[in-house]
Amino acid sequence: MLFRDFETRIKPLPAFNLNDIRKIEPDFHRPQLSDWISRGYIMPLANGYYVLADMQIDESLTFMLANLIYKPSYISRESALASYQVIPEAVLGVTNTSSRKTRLFDTRWGVFSYRSIKPGLMFGYRVIEKDQHIKYKIARLEKAVLDYLYWNPKLQCEEDLEGLRWNKDLISSLNDNHRFWKYLKIFDSKILNHRVKILMEYAHA
Repeated sequence: MLFRDFETRIKPLPAFNLNDIRKIEPDFHRPQLSDWISRGYIMPLANGYYVLADMQIDESLTFMLANLIYKPSYISRESALASYQVIPEAVLGVTNTSSRKTRLFDTRWGVFSYRSIKPGLMFGYRVIEKDQHIKYKIARLEKAVLDYLYWNPKLQCEEDLEGLRWNKDLISSLNDNHRFWKYLKIFDSKILNHRVKILMEYAHA
């Protein structure tokens, strides 16, 4: 199969794996992938997925790829908090939540990390559609904050939050946010309730 023919047919997909290729070319041989990689035509992504080498990848597409290579999952924690400008620093890689086991994938675009959560807690995200080709799931602000606190047992007092430099105005606004308290109740966790109490004390200090 000539690469140019393949490129034209596969281009609508943001990333593809061997199964995707064989849907358009049933007799495709895996060694052809290695040849195309060595020629610089395609690049490995992670978990058996590849992208075209000339693809322009920005944050939105990176988020979409993170959703794609490990399902079900959604963007959360540091990546979502940075997107909402709760934390000031850009995040290298992508942080995700998934109902599957915890995984890390080291990619050209940073580490894609997936923290495992109970299936009953896979909620609180929305779908962002940038255009007809870019679509991804990301935690709402309320869920991103709770996911972050849920996985950070070191947050025991206000001093532990000081170094994070969170946007106190945004955090303070959660105090009157019914969705935030509804989500917290669904977690049904005394430890998380305690961390939220610390967070609110920090935000109003």
